[in-house]
Amino acid sequence: MKLKLGIDTGGSYTDTVLVDWDSGQVVSKAKARTTKENLTIGIEEAIDKLGIQDRDTITLVCLSTTLATNAIVEGKGATVGLITIDEPKEHSYPAASHFHVKGKIDVKGCEVFPLDCEGAAAALERMQGKIDALAVSGYASVRNPAYELKVKGLSDAILGVPVVCAHELTKVLGYYERTVTAVLNAKLIPIIKELIAATKVVLAKKGIRATLVIIKGDGNCMTCSFAEERPIETVLSGPAASALGGILLSGCKDMIVADMGGTTLDVVPILDQSIPMDECGAAVGGWRIRIKAMRTRSFGLGGDSYLRMNHAGDLEFGPTRVVPLCAAAEKYKNLINEVERLYLPADYHIIKRQESDCIALFKRKNLERAHLTAEEKQLVELLADGAHSLLYLAEKLGKDIDGIEIESLLQREIVYLISFTPTDLLHATGEYVQYDQRISHLALAKLAARKKMTPADFAAYAEAGFVEKICISFIECLLVEKGVEEEKLSRELIRLVFNHLDATCRLFDFNCLFHAPIVGIGAPAGTWLKKAADQLGCKVIIPENSEVANAIGTVSGNIRERLEALIRFDCHSKNYIVHLPDQRRIFETLDEAVCFAERELILCGKKFGEKMGVNKYTSQLSKEQILSQSCGNSEGTFVELRLRLDISANAKYIRH
Repeated sequence: MKLKLGIDTGGSYTDTVLVDWDSGQVVSKAKARTTKENLTIGIEEAIDKLGIQDRDTITLVCLSTTLATNAIVEGKGATVGLITIDEPKEHSYPAASHFHVKGKIDVKGCEVFPLDCEGAAAALERMQGKIDALAVSGYASVRNPAYELKVKGLSDAILGVPVVCAHELTKVLGYYERTVTAVLNAKLIPIIKELIAATKVVLAKKGIRATLVIIKGDGNCMTCSFAEERPIETVLSGPAASALGGILLSGCKDMIVADMGGTTLDVVPILDQSIPMDECGAAVGGWRIRIKAMRTRSFGLGGDSYLRMNHAGDLEFGPTRVVPLCAAAEKYKNLINEVERLYLPADYHIIKRQESDCIALFKRKNLERAHLTAEEKQLVELLADGAHSLLYLAEKLGKDIDGIEIESLLQREIVYLISFTPTDLLHATGEYVQYDQRISHLALAKLAARKKMTPADFAAYAEAGFVEKICISFIECLLVEKGVEEEKLSRELIRLVFNHLDATCRLFDFNCLFHAPIVGIGAPAGTWLKKAADQLGCKVIIPENSEVANAIGTVSGNIRERLEALIRFDCHSKNYIVHLPDQRRIFETLDEAVCFAERELILCGKKFGEKMGVNKYTSQLSKEQILSQSCGNSEGTFVELRLRLDISANAKYIRH
């Protein structure tokens, strides 16, 4: 029997499955907590639980993850610098440092103004020692990447950090989105490298010598080396795997796959069992990313969402993920006593944090290079013996609980936050119990007192609020699917229209009719999605093995890629310009241009196959010509010609 090993590393859990190559049947499945402070621990535990009898029967290992998606949603990742060249107008980017450099290339790929190399070098020197990676984005670089490559060369000499050029990631015009994509790709490099390294360490330790591939956001595979260069491709990797798993497990033709993990709720409307692709790129965490990815919507709502009360006394959920108190108390027994003895005067109102907030050290290595403040060093020392509540730390530091600055430590993932979550809420009510309930009961009582409610009333209030957020997310997703523009959506209007609990008007009500069931995926789905479905009045299916559906979906991916070349006619020079993924050439005749483009595109396809490590693949070349009766050029009506090379390969042909 030949087996495939599927691994899905999420923000909260790592799922594993063994699947028979021929029958597609699940042979074994397992689940373990994701240990972000050392990913190898959780991955190894999840693999050990499978009870593998013969490691040599495993011929392929497929990995999917939500770590990249979660990092974007939570605003985490490497510290990235950005250099923009000839930026049309100022924008906001997810970069720590941003410098603009002069130099212009037009949409035809022609150099209009030279690159200011001195200005670029000065900008790079100002970022020295302050960034982990650099993103470079030039206007019209998809037509001619020369200026981006020059800045990359300067950076290699001055900074010596990983450099991401925007033209390497997408060939689509759209300067702002292309720049965002480059910055986010740079931010994700250490996250995905760490995941791949951890997985390889565990596989080697277990003697599993099979090929390792990663699932992309479009549901297809890529090699580890490709993923390390382009980690942005793993954005929506987890949701893509869950959509594939939902299709396989439910057997439905049409469905709404809802994957609820610890950090996010990912919703994918599916028709005819086909995964929808977003032609405009993926939308994650408020950013539009120019990569080929499944059309989905990710919401910061999960079992481990940070449940907190704002200064106005209203409950908020997510998008930040925290470790549930009940799970943390299994490891740090002192937290129960610290939360139990928590006392604050009735007239004291915490502004920044919650009464039950605790923190623990995330990573203990290389702290001497973290440039900690004096107070941060004290906090790290206090946390050396384990997790503590913020109140305990405030007492030790002699400060007010709101006066402790932990944002920088959280952002740099030196510490992680432990607090009350929807998982704690279920533990407190007894609906779902995996860990010790005591600390969840204590934290619930503290929050209820702040709201001047009984614990039971507060639990019902919090549950209704969280379920409402899930329902609004479904409605929002389906309205976008029907063509409503995102910027025209009003969550408040959706909330008012579909809130069946609002009794202020008895004259009319609105109902939403679902023509397809919700297919629930993920550990929290069985509880929270059933509650949401009841309120929405729709059918929900929680299929067998749904808790590891992501891992099941990983093993069904294959390799598919499209390479493109563009030939355009220049009315001024009367020449034909060929734009390829890695170069730009000029020819006098169309036949010369086409011949060159075809030859180079096929060579690019071979290079891609070699990079993906496939022994056998199929390729198909197609052409799309655009004509215009008003263009007075030497060929009469020619405007442009697009050549596409579609490559596909079965994952079993990937070389180890």
